[in-house]
Amino acid sequence: MATPDPVALFDSGEGGLTVLRHLVERFPGEHFIYAADSAHFPYGDKSLDTVRDWFLAFLQFFVTQGARAVVIACNTATAAALDAARDAVDIPVFGVVEPAAVRAARITGNGHVGVLSTLGTFNSGLYPQFLTRQNPDLQVVAKPCPILVTMAENGTVRGASVEQEVRQCVTPVLEQGVDTIILGCTHFPHMREVFNHVVDGQAVIVDPGEEAADLLEQELGLAPQRSSVSEVQAWTSGDPIRFRAIAHLLCPNIPLRAHPLIWNSGAVTEPENENLTEFDATDDNS
Repeated sequence: MATPDPVALFDSGEGGLTVLRHLVERFPGEHFIYAADSAHFPYGDKSLDTVRDWFLAFLQFFVTQGARAVVIACNTATAAALDAARDAVDIPVFGVVEPAAVRAARITGNGHVGVLSTLGTFNSGLYPQFLTRQNPDLQVVAKPCPILVTMAENGTVRGASVEQEVRQCVTPVLEQGVDTIILGCTHFPHMREVFNHVVDGQAVIVDPGEEAADLLEQELGLAPQRSSVSEVQAWTSGDPIRFRAIAHLLCPNIPLRAHPLIWNSGAVTEPENENLTEFDATDDNS
């Protein structure tokens, strides 16, 4: 059963958990649902038309769950489907690109902004579009970093190999004089400690999840509730057991329960005759 009037979040995998984490921390007691299209991960190398179709199927699933708003907690899906999603349903649909771009444009001191993203987001040109809409004089340095997406999805978010890949991604951007860097894929904030170490104060790092939380507070009036713990339900089109393991590794403090979803004739639905396995991402013994 869906939670009462939940706020829904979507990602191709575990990356959107960085957005969910900000929302759970900011608005305890709020109801959230999270869906991951893990069966089709990664989205970054798929065509935007294909990603749009996949997301719109999940959007209809969110409607059946009674969602009062949807956050596309995936930069690639935001680039592919935000406008189409807003045309398709009557509930508010938010992306993570615009609030991050607004924040970066506001805080940059020298007008040079770096954007690290998936290949799909890079090819869409959406970040430069939103950034220059805020200030036509901004200089945008964009770089796709697909290896980091795969590493985060596998739960590899720290260590020498991660630092090496982050450094290879960040260094050429810093060398072009940016003073602000947008983590333009929601998987990247899972590696925030490594990014902080590599950037070493040379630029301000913008996390789209933080900006999305601010936006939802303004637009939906989200606020802490009397309950001290948020209720979160999750679904994945991939393997729920693997999803649980990675979710627990990345976000051990989120009280997450998950269910499987199946693709059926272009739609995602809950299995009709399956004993759904629920698990709690905070339970080490499950």
